[in-house]
Amino acid sequence: MTQPAPLAETVAAIDAHGARVQGMFTDIARGYDRANRWMSLGIDVLWRRSAVAEVLPGSCADDGSRGGVAPGSVVVEGSHAAADGPLRARILDLCAGTLDSTLELHRRYPQADIVGGDFSAGMLAVGEAKLRGAARERLVAREMDAHALPEPDAAFDAVFCAFGARNLSDLETATREQLRVLRPGGRLTVLEFFRPRGLFSRAFHACYNRTVLPVVGWAATGNLGAYLYLPRSIGAFVTIEDYCALLDRVGLQVIGQQRLFGGVAGIVRAERPRGGA
Repeated sequence: MTQPAPLAETVAAIDAHGARVQGMFTDIARGYDRANRWMSLGIDVLWRRSAVAEVLPGSCADDGSRGGVAPGSVVVEGSHAAADGPLRARILDLCAGTLDSTLELHRRYPQADIVGGDFSAGMLAVGEAKLRGAARERLVAREMDAHALPEPDAAFDAVFCAFGARNLSDLETATREQLRVLRPGGRLTVLEFFRPRGLFSRAFHACYNRTVLPVVGWAATGNLGAYLYLPRSIGAFVTIEDYCALLDRVGLQVIGQQRLFGGVAGIVRAERPRGGA
């Protein structure tokens, strides 16, 4: 059976590492979701759901009693106003890949306008095929490089990133971009495999990530190299403590961190201070 030609990338990576990662994800795009389910036994879905639960600061689901606002609308103090009047949140799902997290955000905040951004054309193409009904109206998939976001200052009420930060070529530059596009009071939520420090998380990384994971990933996608890269990227990434220090350095205030499955993964939440530069 003839394989379809890979999609051309329209966003240039900032360096050779970025270009390799970009090509790798486009190559595994069609089997990516399957690999995630097999490797995590579905736990990644629960982790995303937990991370998404508090993405918007001060958000509430309106019951429709405030004239003209549809039931389920997300209303955020100081958020961007829609053209027809009600305040409606805007969320950027960064490194959105096949839009799993983007769709989870939509399920949690059905009236929010959400942009799913990624620099892999192949990953976004797989994600766009999942969009149905209201999701097609509220979600936009857009090719973008996290190091130079094609969005104006203070454009979003929240930025979300799941399992993408460790693939960035320049973590600090990308973090400053996230700060720039957040409105004052807006929230950043990052779900990631931070470099393990605890005994259990280091043992899990050594025993599972470096042995079982590559084999399962290869079986699901046919690309062994991509799943040899994954454990290396975890080992080379920052610890959760170092990441929180970076957020503080660039001007984001850390408001919470949560370790998942004994520290194998973690959620970090931070906010852009109100009235900051």
